[in-house]
Amino acid sequence: MTSVATVNRPLRIGDLELSSPVLVAPMVGITDAPTRALVRELGAGLVSSEMVPADAVVRAPEAVRALLDFPQDTHPVAAQLVGADPAVMADAAQLCTARGAAAIDVNLGCPVPRVVNRGSGAALARDVRATVRVLAVLVAAVRVPVTVKMRLGWDHHSINAPELARALQDIGVAAVTVHGRTRCQKYLGSADWREIARVKEAVDIPVLGSGDVGDARVARLRIRSGMVDGVVIARGMLGNFWFVRQTVHHIATGEMLPDLNFASRIHLARRHLDMLCAYHGEGRALRTGRKYVAWTIKGCNGAARLRAMVQQLDTRERLDELFDQALRAGLGPEGWFRPAFTSGEG
Repeated sequence: MTSVATVNRPLRIGDLELSSPVLVAPMVGITDAPTRALVRELGAGLVSSEMVPADAVVRAPEAVRALLDFPQDTHPVAAQLVGADPAVMADAAQLCTARGAAAIDVNLGCPVPRVVNRGSGAALARDVRATVRVLAVLVAAVRVPVTVKMRLGWDHHSINAPELARALQDIGVAAVTVHGRTRCQKYLGSADWREIARVKEAVDIPVLGSGDVGDARVARLRIRSGMVDGVVIARGMLGNFWFVRQTVHHIATGEMLPDLNFASRIHLARRHLDMLCAYHGEGRALRTGRKYVAWTIKGCNGAARLRAMVQQLDTRERLDELFDQALRAGLGPEGWFRPAFTSGEG
């Protein structure tokens, strides 16, 4: 059993010393700059950009400029790249570090067809030698830590995460995040943390576990037992960013912060929408922010009528009206429940 002193020792990824072993996954359509700022404020040790195709970074940098914004007040932030061409990946990584990325994360886990059909994401990870060729060039091209996010394997007949992690460690990759599902599972079934632990046994670099991180107590036990060095939160925080703070605090202290009541949950959602508006402008922020509003009011009395209002959300006044109505209605007898979401993250 890992000692408490070891658990409380800062997590280092390369030359980065993280304030917490709780990280937030790169999620397409979610982890933009204001959302990263909020979860860093709530204690996440490292956050990441949304997944960005390396060829887009190199060929059309202005088109993805908003995805590659790394304000110093949110440091450290990693840039997550996806691609299979070594030279293009290396060039994209250099552009990201020039913009302020503190680490480069390579997506070897994305299961969606538009990525795997190009030989990237989970498709690249099927071939350990090909993956090593890409990552070796990238590691040599930048001075910041290079990490990867992978799945267990393509399917249950081709689990190769331990072998892949060892090969990547040998060429200088600083840490690996393992999502406990195969590519063929996508987001179905349960994440297999026993298989994640096998990766931890195979390498000396930090191993971070991902998949179904929705209970702070379980996350702490997995770190204390030595199963992983840290955990990566993804869908578990959607509609409830407070879960990040709860997990960080519980892992550090063993104490469990109480859940937010409905009014406090709405207050945090308002603040997040304010941050989105300040960064993106009101029109775009309220369009992209509709999903956060819908997730926040799940389980509210009269939720069907309020969800219809969400689809018309285009001004701050309508946002305030909607939240005020939700507060007056209160939660229904079943209470709030976690929303379903599938992102392009791996």
